[in-house]
Amino acid sequence: MLSPRPRPFAPRVCLLNCATGERSIVAATPFIIGANAAADFRTSSLDCPPVLGTIQQRGDEFEVTINSDGTALVDGAPGSQFTLHLGEEHTLTACGEVLAFKCLADPQEWLAYEHEMFWHFFDAEARQWYGPFSPEELRDHLKKQTPDQAAENLVMPAGLRDVGFFVKDVLHVLPERVVAAATDELVQAVHAEPVNTEYGEFTCPVCWFKFDRGDAMNISVHAALRGDPLLGEDAMQRFHATRFTDRGQAIDAMGIAAPDLACPHCRRKLPPGFMETPHHIFSIVGAPSSGKSYYLSVLTRTLQTSLYQNFGVTFRDADPSENVILTQMRTQLFSASTPEDAFLAKTELEGMLYETLPRLGRKVRLPKPFVFKLSRRNAHDTDFSIVFYDNAGEHFEPTRNSADSPGAQHIAVASGIFFLFDPLHNTEFRQRLKGVRDPQIQSRRLDQQDVILAETEVRIKNVLGLDSRQCIDTPFAVMVGKSDTWEPMLGPEPLLPSIEKGALLPDNIQSNSERIRELLLELCPAIVSNAEAISSNVAYFAISPLGCSPVQFTDIEGHIRIGPDPQQMKPKNVEVPTLWAISQIAPEVVPRK
Repeated sequence: MLSPRPRPFAPRVCLLNCATGERSIVAATPFIIGANAAADFRTSSLDCPPVLGTIQQRGDEFEVTINSDGTALVDGAPGSQFTLHLGEEHTLTACGEVLAFKCLADPQEWLAYEHEMFWHFFDAEARQWYGPFSPEELRDHLKKQTPDQAAENLVMPAGLRDVGFFVKDVLHVLPERVVAAATDELVQAVHAEPVNTEYGEFTCPVCWFKFDRGDAMNISVHAALRGDPLLGEDAMQRFHATRFTDRGQAIDAMGIAAPDLACPHCRRKLPPGFMETPHHIFSIVGAPSSGKSYYLSVLTRTLQTSLYQNFGVTFRDADPSENVILTQMRTQLFSASTPEDAFLAKTELEGMLYETLPRLGRKVRLPKPFVFKLSRRNAHDTDFSIVFYDNAGEHFEPTRNSADSPGAQHIAVASGIFFLFDPLHNTEFRQRLKGVRDPQIQSRRLDQQDVILAETEVRIKNVLGLDSRQCIDTPFAVMVGKSDTWEPMLGPEPLLPSIEKGALLPDNIQSNSERIRELLLELCPAIVSNAEAISSNVAYFAISPLGCSPVQFTDIEGHIRIGPDPQQMKPKNVEVPTLWAISQIAPEVVPRK
């Protein structure tokens, strides 16, 4: 539970924004001054940081600490802090702000000037005060100042008696902003020119836009810096770092090291080490209820074993906290003792595997990335990461590819595309599977898997600006799932092994691919034609994430479900398509024989 704010104290510190005329009373400390939406005293300069300064009570005095990357002037001289006792006053110019401070026993004296802002002007040569001037009159008067006069003459806002500002220090602010109000438009203008989305060294694994190293933002750490203008009041502020620790880590506006990076487009946190290692997006495409969640859960577990045993490569979470949902799914599947415990709910478009983020000026739902790092012992120069997504199948349907629902556009920037074909959704396959006892055969769903592949082609070519006759050369794996039910249709000869310790066997993979392709041409040729219209680099694989037929059961709410039997699970060839793709983008990690 949040601790209550301290009780008001007397005397109190009074503030004035000399550019806007806004006055405020410090009722409790710590008191934050800055452009932050959550600041106690909001500033309006376009150059002002989220936290310009803080006021903290120290016994009978109040300490004001200034956070400025440039030169801050306290009472006309460089300074970074000052203290206030009863009756004292100080002025501050920093980051485009012109502020006045006074410590009073009766703050009503300060607020009395709130609706009649005026100024006095001191002519140093004549040793004479003039005024009072209205803001408009002062503006006209200051325009006539020569550089020498501006260096000697003073201006003093209503409410101060002992301290003012040198004209030279406020000339760049007061003539233009003396009657300006702090508006929402000014706050929004704090943001720099938009970063180009099409060019850059890096591709964001969340929104899939490009950016360069210098465009990346840092994520504030200090609790006072909560409230990002694009992500909302609960998110920590994103900022472009200008100060760094001796270790090269960015420093936030409150002086705390802030090493975490964020994309400049969607502002989502980037994976640890994002700038140090290449990231390859592996897109899994499939119809609703085709088994993508089961496939991804089994795949990430199988890759850990296969990569290490066969190639000496470790496969581990790049960011365990961000992968926690997939980890829970994997644990649920492999730790279950009954089909009901192992059952994974269908991925929903608005479910926990998605998050709302800004993209091209609007808030959209984007799938959370699951990032895994691959590395070889004593060869870390070859390290890289793979990014997976557990998309809802509806995101690949033709009606879903709108600006408001871009959740599957990662396929256009992927290093590998994996189409999970469910043969038990296909009428021709079901007709040939006589005598197979699998509860999924009894279900009747509209088979539009060829339509989803056609839509995949359209999206990729639209995003990349390709002619309809052009193909990409990205590895494209057509994975025919649930092979435990249909593999006998290939004939009596078993499929050849795809891996031997230390190397992939490309000739065997090619031979297996041709046999599977021939079967698909016979039963559903549209799958082959659509896949090969997308990429010139297509291979066909027989996989079975569960290795057995699921069973039917009734859940605690009385609904009939179909789920895997944990006692019978024996995944088969699940990792082979991924290893095939890795062997092409990183042959030093997964070599071919």
